[in-house]
Amino acid sequence: MRIRKLGLRRYGKFTDAFIDFGERVAGCADLHIVYGPNEAGKSTAMSACTDLIFGIPAQSRFNFLHPYAAMRIEAEVETSGWIRRFCRIKRPHNSLLDDADNPVPDTLLPGELGGIDRGAYHTMFCLDDETLEAGGESILASKGDLGHLLFSATAGLADLSTRPWVRAGGSGGVLPSRQAIGRSPRAQEEFGGSQRGARAHRYPRFRICPPRDSARRRGRSLRRSHRAT
Repeated sequence: MRIRKLGLRRYGKFTDAFIDFGERVAGCADLHIVYGPNEAGKSTAMSACTDLIFGIPAQSRFNFLHPYAAMRIEAEVETSGWIRRFCRIKRPHNSLLDDADNPVPDTLLPGELGGIDRGAYHTMFCLDDETLEAGGESILASKGDLGHLLFSATAGLADLSTRPWVRAGGSGGVLPSRQAIGRSPRAQEEFGGSQRGARAHRYPRFRICPPRDSARRRGRSLRRSHRAT
């Protein structure tokens, strides 16, 4: 799925605003950079993409100009070989509409992304300074299914979460699944040691930068305080 045009018809501070990404150019990288000063609306546009796909949340914070009943996101989308136009309105059900304003299944766009949910989409694609930092800590701690998958991939163990048993290269033995590890205290200890070793080998910078990280967090806090005043 590819968004060709994103329309913030009535969303956040925007009225009838559009971002046109144009057609895909064969043989060229399909990468677009949206830039602008602080408070220009970059994060609002990113949230609009998420709400277009998954629906506008019940307690959306983007109603400060347009009331809930008037909120509307539009998009021109390349999906399954077709170019289609959709809009998303604020409604509990049947909130995804086609270009004639007829309801289509709310799961249509998530289905084009392989059924990914909002949380996973936000973690992988809606990146800012704070989510990058939190995501790095989650990967290192291997928290949750997504954290475990990302850690496994970066450690070269991409099959660890999908196969009940994985043959250890050259050893002739097998490594137990996560479920089997959970039932064995000894396996838990050994697996934990392996993860710590992989983290130390692949992410040494995380061990030597606590002052930098603390300073960055303090800087963000000061910027937020300054904006509030």
